[in-house]
Amino acid sequence: MRRLRSLSARLAVYWIAGSLVTFFIFPTVINLLMSAFAMLEPETNLESWTTRRARTIVADALRRDADGAAFVAMTADLCDYVANNPAFRYAALEVDSNAPIRGSSLELAAYFQTRDGIDIHGAAFRLESDPNPNARGLERTMNTPIGRAKIIVHGSYFHWDDVPYQIYASFTTTNIMTYGWLAGALSLIAVIVVRRGLSPLRAAAANVSRIDVNSLRQRIPSDELPTELAPFVDAINAALERVDDGVARQRRFTANSAHELRTPVSMLTTRVEKLEATPLKLDIQRDVRRIRTIVEQLLVLAQMSERSNGAAEPVELDLVDAMVAIVADFAPVALDNGRRLELEAPSEPVFVFAYRWAIESVVTNLIENAVRAEPKNGAVLVRVAPGAVIEVVDHGAGIPASRREMIFEPFWRSSEETPGTGLGLSIVRELVEKMKGTIWVEATPGGGATFRVEFPSRKAPVGSTAE
Repeated sequence: MRRLRSLSARLAVYWIAGSLVTFFIFPTVINLLMSAFAMLEPETNLESWTTRRARTIVADALRRDADGAAFVAMTADLCDYVANNPAFRYAALEVDSNAPIRGSSLELAAYFQTRDGIDIHGAAFRLESDPNPNARGLERTMNTPIGRAKIIVHGSYFHWDDVPYQIYASFTTTNIMTYGWLAGALSLIAVIVVRRGLSPLRAAAANVSRIDVNSLRQRIPSDELPTELAPFVDAINAALERVDDGVARQRRFTANSAHELRTPVSMLTTRVEKLEATPLKLDIQRDVRRIRTIVEQLLVLAQMSERSNGAAEPVELDLVDAMVAIVADFAPVALDNGRRLELEAPSEPVFVFAYRWAIESVVTNLIENAVRAEPKNGAVLVRVAPGAVIEVVDHGAGIPASRREMIFEPFWRSSEETPGTGLGLSIVRELVEKMKGTIWVEATPGGGATFRVEFPSRKAPVGSTAE
């Protein structure tokens, strides 16, 4: 059987199981112990505790013959009980006439026939003529197979099989109905208590769901949590702190590595510039630019992740102005590679809230990829579309629909022969997402790929131009 996952359901099941024992079994056991040690009252002992079973056996033995006369039949249960209790005597009286029913002990019945002016429906007693001081008897008017009758028993002794009978006898209709209402009410209370008690945990879970790699410094408040749950939340906070420390060390390592690489890349760029103009020089320059772009992107990521190290807050940026500058800087490189760069932009500024150097890194990477994909003598189009959208359009082989999401994964390349590390577009997407933007790729009409970068637009500038 599958274990219940709901704590409320478990508590309700455990409560019902426990209350069954408490409601039906526990009182019988307590009553047994108290009767054994005469803790209820001096006249109460184990013998008086067993009279309930005795009177039930006698009542079930009442029958009527063919003439309608009542009698006590020697049923199997009555025979067994008499055999186990040699001093046991019983009698049954008609309710109206107080006459003994055939098969009753006339001596025992005589004690209860002489009462005038009083109608007793139940009484415990002891016959003084019985030499056993612990002997007990009971008279009670009760329902029988032949109707209402007075049942009198005396001289039954305690046996251990009386215990399960007493437990079974407690499962009356009244008790079951009472228990059903009580169990239902208390189970509902238990469910409500659990749900209210766990509401701080649900709030903590909502806080955890908002934590990602960019918000590892956030912690889950444990002040309002129950003391039983606080250690669990404290352990999560400790784990977040360890992860935060590890990510911070990794970012510092990446930033330091990228910073150290800038000097040799700059030296390499200078030395390549001194080479004679040959096709090989153009290839080397293209590779050096790719290396420099990756290094700069890593530095940009480090700056955006570690604002405490001096990175400026994002400010208002005019995309049109930024694209004009980027296209102007990269146009000579594209011409050297036999391609052209074209810019389409509205006459009005398009403002976004971003880092200028991050925008430059993103668009430069996309332009470099587009120039490599563009056929010789073709034109790569850079467009600023309404709604703060940047498009970089090439007319090359394009990207299959099945790969348009994979190309943004780290280290992904279309084949082992494809040059590069596979980091460029992965870093581009991370930069875009850090600036609350989105990036995706579509097919260019007529063939090729169109990369679209969309940022939340702003109606008008509210700050200085980002640098």
